[in-house]
Amino acid sequence: MNRRNWFKNITLGTAGITAFLTGRNLFAQQQPRQRGQRQGAGQRQGGQRAGQPSRREIVKYSNEHFYKDGKFDEEVAKAAYLELFRFHRYSLADTVINSDDFWMLEFAQNDFSNVGMGGIFFVNDKEHRYFGHEIYLLPGQMIAEHFHIPGEGLPAKHEAWQVRHGQVWTVAQGGNKSALPFELPASQDKSFTTCFDAKELNVGDMDFLRKLEEPHFMMAGPEGAIVTEYASYHSGDGLRFSNPTVKV
Repeated sequence: MNRRNWFKNITLGTAGITAFLTGRNLFAQQQPRQRGQRQGAGQRQGGQRAGQPSRREIVKYSNEHFYKDGKFDEEVAKAAYLELFRFHRYSLADTVINSDDFWMLEFAQNDFSNVGMGGIFFVNDKEHRYFGHEIYLLPGQMIAEHFHIPGEGLPAKHEAWQVRHGQVWTVAQGGNKSALPFELPASQDKSFTTCFDAKELNVGDMDFLRKLEEPHFMMAGPEGAIVTEYASYHSGDGLRFSNPTVKV
C-alpha cells in the first residue's frame, strides 16, 4: 500500500488493539548486593559510584546516521526507536514491531534527528469517530507544526496526549519564541513555526488541543518520549502543515 495513503487512512480494528494490549512494560530489577557489601554515600546500588554516568543511556544520533546516499533509511530509524523502547523498558508485541503498522516519518525535511516521529495507529474508526495512536519520539525530536481542519465530511480532529515514558512539551499558539525551553530545529526555525506557548509534560501528565483547527506541535525531551494520543477520527484530508515543504 502507498505509504502516504496508508498513513493518512489506516484503520485497524480489534486485532490492532489486541496486539497493543499484549505488550507490557518491563520494570528494572534491582541487583542484589554481595554479602558484606556496604552501600555508602559514594556508591549506588549495583556497585556504581555517584558521579559516574548511568549504565542506562540513550543516544541522540546525528542526521548522518539516518541517511544513506541522501535517502532516509527506515530500518536504521526503526532500530533507533527500538533502542528508545529498551531504554524506557517499553514493549510491544513482535507482531506489531515487525509489521508495516509500525511506521516512521521524516516529513521530507532531511532532518530526522530533529524533526520526525514514529508511531502506530491502533484504531482509526471513521464510523464511530474515535482514534488510538501511540507516538514515539527520539531525544529532542519535534513533530512538525500542523493543524486539523474538517475532512471526509467530518468535523476537525480533536485530540489529547498522555506521556507514558520520557518528557515532551506540547506547544500551542501564543507565547514568545525567546521563552521556549528548547531550541527549534534550524529546518523549522523560520516563519514556518508560529507556536511558542510550551507546556511541559512528564510521565502521566496530559494535555489537550486548546482550540479546534489551531496549529500545534510536540517536542521531546533529552530522553525521548512515548506518548498516547486519544482523539476523534484522523482524516488525512484534514491534515495541514505550517511548513509548506513538509510531506507525509
